[in-house]
Amino acid sequence: MATNELPDDSFIREVDEEYRRDQLKGLWQRYGRAVIAGIVLGLAVLAGGLWWKSHQLQSAGASGEVFTQALAKVETGDVAAATPALQDLAKSDRPGYVALALLQQAANAVQGGDSEKALKLYGQVQADAKLAQPFRDLALVKATQLQFDTLAPAEVVLRLKALSVPGNPWFGVAGEMTALAQIKAGKPDQALPVLNAIDADTTLPASLRGRAKQLATTLSAQTTAKPVPAVAK
Repeated sequence: MATNELPDDSFIREVDEEYRRDQLKGLWQRYGRAVIAGIVLGLAVLAGGLWWKSHQLQSAGASGEVFTQALAKVETGDVAAATPALQDLAKSDRPGYVALALLQQAANAVQGGDSEKALKLYGQVQADAKLAQPFRDLALVKATQLQFDTLAPAEVVLRLKALSVPGNPWFGVAGEMTALAQIKAGKPDQALPVLNAIDADTTLPASLRGRAKQLATTLSAQTTAKPVPAVAK
């Protein structure tokens, strides 16, 4: 009696491989070009991204070198030679260096006695929403310092309200000006908590904390002193 013989393993593998080749061929005919196009597009995007990152780094390096050279000229007293480079940086497409260039020009103007020009430059930094907030806050602090003697105390307090809180990067200088404005307005009781907070902030410079502590001690003595009763005659 004849028996049914099972195909051997090599025959099964051969059929299986042939079947897979047919499947791959069909898939390639249907999707091959789309896959290649996708890979090429992906590589192009990747290459473009790498080029842009490299270009940005090179540009930042060039801007940094220009600013460093300009700053070196300022430090040697040659402000006039540094001005053209700072003006160019202030018009660049790199917000960080725009802010630095404007702030340095403002500082140069203050040094040269041109407060009006400095205030205009500080105002330009404050109004530019593309610049990082710390730069804009610094411009506000510097402008307020420059105008402190001519501003009403209430205006100083209002300007610096958001900065005069512990933890803010500008708390020390903004808090000190706020306290001085409160004292100027005849409100030492409102100045005292701010001065005590400055004194307690160990991250602030010792000189600033020392001034705050001394002023707070004086205010405390004044506010706790009681008037001597009049002697009846």
